[in-house]
Amino acid sequence: MEIQNNVSIRLLKDNPTDYQYLYSWCQNKKVYTYFEQRILSYEEIVSKYRPRTKITSITPVYIIEYQNKPVGIIQYTKLNKETKEKYCVKKDGYELDIFIGESKYHYLGIGSSAIKLLIKKLKQDNNIFIMIPETRNLPAIKCYQKVGFTIHKTYHEYDTLGQNIQKKAIMILDNPTNYK
Repeated sequence: MEIQNNVSIRLLKDNPTDYQYLYSWCQNKKVYTYFEQRILSYEEIVSKYRPRTKITSITPVYIIEYQNKPVGIIQYTKLNKETKEKYCVKKDGYELDIFIGESKYHYLGIGSSAIKLLIKKLKQDNNIFIMIPETRNLPAIKCYQKVGFTIHKTYHEYDTLGQNIQKKAIMILDNPTNYK
């Protein structure tokens, strides 16, 4: 397991302990405001994340640990034809998503270190990496910029509940050569 700035990532396990972390983090308003737009029950957490623990998952989830303490998650999905069209990109790559669920660990560089670790795991020649924060989520945008992502364009779409239109930024890191 690689460690960077006291940060490591490990695959989410199909066990009550990991689901309890997710449940606890998803009660945090700073998390659910941008991630789910509502509080998820424990049963919803298990239902959503259990399939992502399988080796065949198209969206593997990693627990982010800081000094060996779980503090958040990072996940990825390989870009397909539809997402490439939606994000106006032609290259192969991955869409990443992250949150630090423990508020006391915000603004410590943990997110940027976790992103770099995942990119190192996934990096192949000419891959691009995409992150899609809400434009009002300035801490996330600054974190992604710190890693090297730039805003490619913005667009509007409904939130996960289908109730409110959100302005999103398509942020791209193209062929990161310094992540070896």
